[in-house]
Amino acid sequence: MDIFVNLINIGLVILLGYDLYWQSRIQIRANYSYWQLVWGLVIVVWMASTSISSWSYVVFLALFTLLNFAGGVSGIGDKRVVATGVYNRFRPYAKFIGVTLTPVAAPNGTEFVVAIFAMAPRRYVRMIFKQPLTTMIGTLQQVLPESVPVTIQKIN
Repeated sequence: MDIFVNLINIGLVILLGYDLYWQSRIQIRANYSYWQLVWGLVIVVWMASTSISSWSYVVFLALFTLLNFAGGVSGIGDKRVVATGVYNRFRPYAKFIGVTLTPVAAPNGTEFVVAIFAMAPRRYVRMIFKQPLTTMIGTLQQVLPESVPVTIQKIN
């Protein structure tokens, strides 16, 4: 059983390295998704409630928790959008069919931009940025293909 867990650990280390590589390429960071951390901790507590019989299993739980912690980081990269999640979260700009930016002013005076990256039918990546709208537009113009339209929505 330890051999199987060690193979999974090697896979998780490779996945974590790939994840950190794309996170290092982020130009504008989105707000952290705490749900990823909560979900990861719930699963780890559930797994840890069983009998832990080897160090391989302890390493697995640590890597799994770290991967979920890193999964909450998202943003706009130089070649791909880094979405939240653990798997399938790095999406090239060519796969998007449209981007919608919605500037929002909260009652407490905080301003943020909600970005929705639309893919194939009914598939979206949503992120919230604390950057000004002009910064978002400028960065997206640099990285998006010309075939991907950017729409600005106003909230009344």
